[in-house]
Amino acid sequence: MSTTLGSVLLVLVNLLLIDLLFVAILAAVVAVLANTKQAAFAVMRRNFVGYFSNPTGYVFLCIFVFLTSLAAFWPYEFFNQNLATLDQLNGWFPMIMLVFIPAITMSIWAEEKRQGTDELLLTLPADDFDIVIGKYMSAAAIFTASLMFSQIATFITLAILTKGQVDTGLIFTTYLGYWFVGLAMLSIGMIASFLTGNLTVGFILGALFNAPLAFASLSGSLLPSGWLASTLEAAGIATPFDDFGRGVVSTSSVLYFILVTCVALYICMVLIGRRHWTGGKDGNTMAWHYLARVLALVVFVGGAVVLFRAWDVVRYDATEGSVSSLSDTTKDLIRNLDAERPIVIDAFISDEVPEQYARTKYQLVNLLKEFRSEASKAGRAIEVNLHDDIELFSDEAQLAEDRFGIVPVARMVREKGSLQQKQLILGAAMRSGLNKVTIPILEYGIPVEYELVRSIKTVSRSERKRIGIVTTDANLMGGTTATPMGMQRIPQHLLVQELAKQYEVEEVNFDAPVEPGQFDMLIAVQPSSLTPERFTRFLDAIRDGIPTAVFEDPFPATNRGITPTGQPKQSPGNPMMGGGGMVPKGSIRELWDLLELDVPGKPSPMLPGGLNPDLAWQHYNPYPNLPIEMNDLFVFVDDQAPGGENSLNDASPITRALHEVLLICPGIVEPQEEATLKHTPLLQTGALAGRISFDDARQYMNQPAKLMEKQGAPGISSIMAVSIEGQGGGGEQADADADQDSAEDEADTSPIKVVYVADSDLMIPDFLQIRADPDQTDDVRFQMENVSFLLNVFDWLSGESEFIDVRSHKPYVSSLAMIEDVKQEAAVDERAEVKQFQAEADKIERQADEARMAKAKQYEDEIEKLRQGGLTREKMAKVQKIVQEFRNWEAIEDRRKQVAQEKEELDMAKKRKEIRRKADTRVENIQNIVKATAVSLPCIPPLVVGIIVFSSRRLRERENISKSRLR
Repeated sequence: MSTTLGSVLLVLVNLLLIDLLFVAILAAVVAVLANTKQAAFAVMRRNFVGYFSNPTGYVFLCIFVFLTSLAAFWPYEFFNQNLATLDQLNGWFPMIMLVFIPAITMSIWAEEKRQGTDELLLTLPADDFDIVIGKYMSAAAIFTASLMFSQIATFITLAILTKGQVDTGLIFTTYLGYWFVGLAMLSIGMIASFLTGNLTVGFILGALFNAPLAFASLSGSLLPSGWLASTLEAAGIATPFDDFGRGVVSTSSVLYFILVTCVALYICMVLIGRRHWTGGKDGNTMAWHYLARVLALVVFVGGAVVLFRAWDVVRYDATEGSVSSLSDTTKDLIRNLDAERPIVIDAFISDEVPEQYARTKYQLVNLLKEFRSEASKAGRAIEVNLHDDIELFSDEAQLAEDRFGIVPVARMVREKGSLQQKQLILGAAMRSGLNKVTIPILEYGIPVEYELVRSIKTVSRSERKRIGIVTTDANLMGGTTATPMGMQRIPQHLLVQELAKQYEVEEVNFDAPVEPGQFDMLIAVQPSSLTPERFTRFLDAIRDGIPTAVFEDPFPATNRGITPTGQPKQSPGNPMMGGGGMVPKGSIRELWDLLELDVPGKPSPMLPGGLNPDLAWQHYNPYPNLPIEMNDLFVFVDDQAPGGENSLNDASPITRALHEVLLICPGIVEPQEEATLKHTPLLQTGALAGRISFDDARQYMNQPAKLMEKQGAPGISSIMAVSIEGQGGGGEQADADADQDSAEDEADTSPIKVVYVADSDLMIPDFLQIRADPDQTDDVRFQMENVSFLLNVFDWLSGESEFIDVRSHKPYVSSLAMIEDVKQEAAVDERAEVKQFQAEADKIERQADEARMAKAKQYEDEIEKLRQGGLTREKMAKVQKIVQEFRNWEAIEDRRKQVAQEKEELDMAKKRKEIRRKADTRVENIQNIVKATAVSLPCIPPLVVGIIVFSSRRLRERENISKSRLR
């Protein structure tokens, strides 16, 4: 609790310091005004003090804070998205301003006319500019004070909900956008005040004059799609404010609001100065003259806005999580696109998405808008058609299905205390000429920017790089295989489907040599299972310089179809039908010699000349709540593990941005002592680690206590993956060849580029599913980056290193941690109840089995007594009767056991439902408390100050009045 409070206070102090800097800048501007335009400063001070000396000002301030808090936290979408943003307030803010801005501006000049003090102001030794700018700055100061009060109240609420992890930059920039919106609307509202002397009329006209800018974003829904609708949308405040709302300060947005403000203030200057020429003989001519000026100024402003919107000089992402910025690699990719090959991006996003997809939707919208801006700035033809907030059965949804095959996807979510199936659309399609790539659904666990960049680059080039998948026991490409039960269908590996989005993927069986340049990269999973002839050709491909990813697993724990490194390979088929014999394997030692690797282990008794490599283990599990039992052979390569600071090599681009990779029963590799190749460790164990023999691991895999005994004491760190580069041909055979003709061999040898991983279980399909859906259990969020590691390996080998950088860019959006903690606590309680239920069920089953055995023993003893002395017909009848009684008793007990189990299951289901109901009720109570306090508490200070001001004014009015006149 104290830590959370400290974090909240820290971020609040950080925001206040930024606000103080902002106020200091504004104070400097006011100081310059006070020294250069004393009359303007006097007008500003008079209006500002007069506004806050009147209780009415505090009432309007209270209403403003109430409406902003209501719009920010009351909508259901705020908690459903679970994001610490102001998206809901952004949508309602223009409407709030249509109420608050006229309340400030209606009395700026209309009140002066009503009281007759306008003539006094106009006779001051000041020009019209002094009066207009003084009035405007007083209104801006009033609005600034109100806005800062709202900002602090909103920020405190978000800081508490996020437990101090709120994005200060995003909140400040959003309110900076509100400030610019207010400046523009204040200047327009002043025009209304200069036109009338009636406060009510001034309020209505102020709202009417600002309404076109506030509602311009609705033009697309009111008018047919086209140039007029898009132009009107761009002319409103929503488009330039959008950058601020996403945490971006851009030149185009700032200039838009400044130029609109200048035009409105110039119109105010014309209105206040019309007294000089309206009564003269050239009054009508001057009116047309000034009208022409205003129109020319509007045209100039419109042109400037369009120019800078197409060419943003500066775009600064102020968010702490870099959620509204592109990586440098992405920017370079956009700049290097062929200007003559335009790219069209069509994104379709449904209006409602489940909570876990809200972050993905937020990032997708932000990135697409940044793509559009960066492409416009770089002069590249990228057209972004963002179909946001569409209905599932709308015309846009039908367009997505008919043209791109993007259809609604069903997901099970738990909302409002029950499991519900919700449909969502969250897909995108990229087109360039005849090339097209479709992303049917952007899963929330996959980096959005990487998916977009990979698709854009794929469609922007005429041909893809080629990857060869070596045909081995792993069967990555799928197909059929012979088993004792007959032919079995093997589906294509999900990893191959992932690679096919970026590369041309082909199968390589090495029945013939592979020529250099035929493939940009090879992937070989368990190459030791190749026949000697194919294995030799595989080694030749590596010598020829074809980049290769090798996954050689000494203990395949999840795929029994893969032959371990040191075990003989059996022929598929039924031994009774002539199959099942041994098949020759290539010598894996030749590969190790070629790559100058040492592999610790023991000779294999079953494979002549073979080796059973030792396995690495590590005592570390970052997921103690996992429902499955895990031993130390589940090696979490994690920089948070004891002594694991260098477990993932920061010097390698493959592992630089990774934090956790899981290997299962991995092997060990070490560079040879006199190696000439460059070996860079990628994955290695930490301090609490060691090694175990293959035979011990296989024998005691299901005996945790015995397995730990065989593991021994920790203290040996092991390398499990390594990248290898350099001039190849190493090993004993290469040395012998070098003795014969070293010069010729050196000339014929190509550079070697290989990544060797002593495990194949790190690529099982489960990791791709976890990557797409890391929240598969309520109380565990998986952080394993196996897929990212594999893709980094393949991209590094194939020379597509830019994708590694994009994949490393991980924007972060703050979430409502307080709500998440409640849900996680409920999930932990539910799991504890399930474990307790399972223990009780096991106890009941053991007791039933013991009772069954005791009863059976009792009946057996009776039967044995009857058998003594021989079985007569009478004894046989008794034995049959006893057996029948036992069967009847057994049936009754089985039924009783079944009923007890069903009752326990029903009780468990009821208990789980009760836990979830209590958690949902607690979450709902927190939400209601947040809503109530966020809306009501900020209103109290201005109300209290307003009451004090009202009371003091009443007391001052009664000071010189006799008591006899008081009522």
